[in-house]
Amino acid sequence: MSNKDEFQAPDWVSNDSQTPPVTNKQKRVLNISLFVVVPLCLWAGWFEFHRAQSGNWRAWVYTFEWPFFAGVSLYLWRRLSKGNIPHIPRPDLEELADGSDGKEN
Repeated sequence: MSNKDEFQAPDWVSNDSQTPPVTNKQKRVLNISLFVVVPLCLWAGWFEFHRAQSGNWRAWVYTFEWPFFAGVSLYLWRRLSKGNIPHIPRPDLEELADGSDGKEN
């Protein structure tokens, strides 16, 4: 790519607009998925705890891993339901185009 006009950045990189607010439909989907995922993760942790008690040593890791996933899902639900979408860092395309000499590494 010797000419910087040849490079076409994807829309998610070149679009600097703000994210739209969370709609009611999106909130409903988030709530439904939360009420399915959290009990499922807690049940899986309980199940693995009983497997670990019966002598399966690998199940100890899963005993703590599943409740951790439930906590992560609660964190993401709270963050996404408030409309706090994680920011994707946008590269400076002009600087990248000027800095490249047209050779692949």
